[in-house]
Amino acid sequence: MSDTIGDMQANPPTSTSFRQSYFERDRVEADRFEDDRRRRSGMAIALVPLGIAMALIVHYINIVVTIDHADWQYVLHRPNFVNILKLSVAPFIGGGIAMLGAGVVATAVAGREGRYLPLVLTVVMYTLFLPIIVGLLLPANLFLLDVTGLSVVEVSIGEALSAWIWGTPFFVLTYTLTGFKQALWAGIGAVVLAAAVFRFIGPNHPAFSVRRTTAVTTGIGLLTVLFIMFGPIGVFELLFNEFRIG
Repeated sequence: MSDTIGDMQANPPTSTSFRQSYFERDRVEADRFEDDRRRRSGMAIALVPLGIAMALIVHYINIVVTIDHADWQYVLHRPNFVNILKLSVAPFIGGGIAMLGAGVVATAVAGREGRYLPLVLTVVMYTLFLPIIVGLLLPANLFLLDVTGLSVVEVSIGEALSAWIWGTPFFVLTYTLTGFKQALWAGIGAVVLAAAVFRFIGPNHPAFSVRRTTAVTTGIGLLTVLFIMFGPIGVFELLFNEFRIG
């Protein structure tokens, strides 16, 4: 005992060693927070392709539903793919922005480690964001088609500009109020697919890679879109009946 006290007296802790220990602790904490931030942002980024895919599917079905409402003699069939592509800019961009925003908000509020809460919040935020953002972008998409001569109806630039400016507010309101149901189904679909991917290569895994996980979600999102657009007509009809109002 006396030897230990003697050693402590002979080699008292210095302020430098205390500072080093604090610096080391701060460095470890900073690394931990940075790793958590990287994983949370990686989770949000990996969700984006699935958000785009679901927005494209919703838009695809909505076009058919709109045609059905305009023609009481309409017989369900797949729409012209070229015309679908012309109108896909808005849901492509809008779906990506909506899911990125939803993922960022959800992981900021709930973190990334919860089993259900981050994904549930992602569905809620995506449901709110998607119809608003796509509703804002669709009139711009139509305006772009008008000024480039790709629209099915020929209008002057002035008429197209006027329709874009004055028609956008009402369109956003209508599209948002009638689009929550479809957006909810889209959010659930995206999150279910994401949960399956994250189970194996998600942000909570030690060897998490944003690039690898995003590549996988991109492939799954693409396959899902192709399946709905070119797969069994029965699946297409089921979604059509689900999205149709009345």
